[in-house]
Amino acid sequence: MSSVGRTVAPDPFTELRSPQGSLVSLYASRPSPGGFAALLSDLLRPIREQAATRDRTVEMSVRADVERIRDLAESFETGSAPAYAVFASDADGIFQVEALTHEVPDVALLGHRPYLRPLRTRPRDLRAGFLVADRLQARVFVVCGSVVTELGDPIEAEPVKRDYGGFEGNAEHTARQRADENAARLWKDAGQRLFEAHQERPLDFVAIGAPAELADGIARALHPYLAQLPRVDFPAVPGSVTETALRSEAASSADEVRRNRQAALAGRVCDTAWSGGMAVLGLSRCLAASNAQAIETLVIAGDLVRPGVLCGSCGFLARSGEECPVCGDGLIETEDVVADLIEAVVAAGGSVHQIEVASPLDNEGVGALTRFPVTV
Repeated sequence: MSSVGRTVAPDPFTELRSPQGSLVSLYASRPSPGGFAALLSDLLRPIREQAATRDRTVEMSVRADVERIRDLAESFETGSAPAYAVFASDADGIFQVEALTHEVPDVALLGHRPYLRPLRTRPRDLRAGFLVADRLQARVFVVCGSVVTELGDPIEAEPVKRDYGGFEGNAEHTARQRADENAARLWKDAGQRLFEAHQERPLDFVAIGAPAELADGIARALHPYLAQLPRVDFPAVPGSVTETALRSEAASSADEVRRNRQAALAGRVCDTAWSGGMAVLGLSRCLAASNAQAIETLVIAGDLVRPGVLCGSCGFLARSGEECPVCGDGLIETEDVVADLIEAVVAAGGSVHQIEVASPLDNEGVGALTRFPVTV
C-alpha cells in the first residue's frame, strides 16, 4: 500500500520492534507548499514531550529521531509523493522512510511496535470496466485508481447498405432493422472484450457511457457475469470521451459502490451476531475472538480509537490488565488497541474493513465475522 516508485505492502514494517518503546511512527500528507516543516514540528512536539517522561534511553532516542525527521522536510517538499511514512528508533537502529501513493491522516505515535493502521485501513482502488458506445462505435476501458487502460482499438459497427431495391417504406424499415442488428452486434463485441478483462482480473463494477436511450440496450448485451455487477450510467459518446472524464466518473462511482458495500457488510455482521451466528460485536468481544484467532472479517466503524494493553511475547490483547493470562509476561499499554487488533487479524489471515457509512455497527464501534463460534 505504500511505495517508493513501486508498490510496497506494509509487511516489511510489521516486524519492527523497540523493546523499550522508543519507536516513532509518523504519517504526513502533503500540506500547502512550504508546509512540511511546520507539519512535522507539530506532529513531533507531543512525541518529544511524551518521551521526556520516560527513561533516559527513550528520551535520547526520540530526541535524535525528532531532529532527523525534521530534516526530511525539504526532501518531502521537493518530492512528488502525496504522503510519507517514517518509522524511527535511534536506540534500535531503525530509520525507514516510505513515500506513499495515497493521502493518510497526519499522525505520530510512540510505542513498542509500528503503527500501521493508516496503511491497513486504506480502501483499495476499485477496478471499473467502462463501455462507451453509441450505435456506430464502441470503446472499452478499465480504470483502476488513476490508471486508464483502453482495451484494443475502437470497434466500428458494420455500415448499413442502402443500395437495394424495394418499396421505399419497406427499404427504410429494413435499413433501420439492419442498423439495430449491427448496433447490437457492436455492443456484444465490446461486452465480450470487457468480459475477457473481467476473467483476467475481476471487475468491481461496470460503467456504461452512452446516450441515455441506448444504455439499457447496451447493458442487455453484457455477459450475465457482468450484468450481476453494480452498474452506473453516464452520458458520453465514444469519439469525444477523455481519460480525465473517465477518471472523474470512476472516482465518484467507486465512492458510491464502496458505500453500498460498506453498508451491506456492516449489516451482515450485525444481523449475524444478533441471530446467534458466527459473529461478535463490541471491542472486548472482538479482542477475545482475535486472541482465539477466530476472526475472518473485522469491521470497524470509522476511526474508532481506544486504549488497551498487549503482550509483547504472545500477542494477547485486552482493554486492561497488568499480567498476560496466557504466558504470564507483563502487558504493555497501547494508545490504540484497535490498531493492534487490526495487526493481529491480518497476521491470522483475516481481512480488515474500516467503514465510513452510518450503520447499526456505530453503536458497537467494531464487529467481526468469525471462522467458528466464539464464547466470550
